[in-house]
Amino acid sequence: MTAISEDRDLVFIAEWLAQEFLSPPGIGQVEAARTMAGQIALRRIGDCLGQPAAADALCQLLTAGSAEDVTPAIQRRHTALFEGIFRQRSVPPYASLWDGTGRLCGPAVDRMRAVLRDLDMHVQADCAEPPDHLAIQLAALAEAMRQRRAEAVADLAEQMLVWVGRFATALIRADGVGYYGNLARFLLSLLDRIADGSATVDSNRAAAAI
Repeated sequence: MTAISEDRDLVFIAEWLAQEFLSPPGIGQVEAARTMAGQIALRRIGDCLGQPAAADALCQLLTAGSAEDVTPAIQRRHTALFEGIFRQRSVPPYASLWDGTGRLCGPAVDRMRAVLRDLDMHVQADCAEPPDHLAIQLAALAEAMRQRRAEAVADLAEQMLVWVGRFATALIRADGVGYYGNLARFLLSLLDRIADGSATVDSNRAAAAI
């Protein structure tokens, strides 16, 4: 695999994960993921990230029942994990809550606004999430890679490394081998691949949380 094709794969995975964390899949997305092409794509992502077991688990979860049953189950889990009122029962996907400041709309919001300006990106008007939402950070990371902005990629990856390890560990504790627990494993591996060798996510912490 060439460096260019590998970069394209990582851009695709970052954007796909951004969508998965931003909103739960609709029935059309679940049906597409249940097809042979969809299952092959998930397993290719798992192979790219060194997470074949997580990919296999996702494939099994998506086909464990009809699409009409699987879809609302995933949607309910998304709501419970990411939109819950109580911090101890949910895993909010915001940098500000995990980077040490511990309060919503903390300094990470302004940092991400600066990143978005630098990349000439804008959050769509119909998106109510603050810029430090994981999905927005992943989308920005994908765009920085697409623009081949090495310094911007390194800076944003460094910002994410401050908090994503703790977030993903908590998500794996909360969801185990469920749909979002396995996406958390993908997320950790993605950042490991993008970050340089001196600043990698400690995946062992997440593994220990299983």
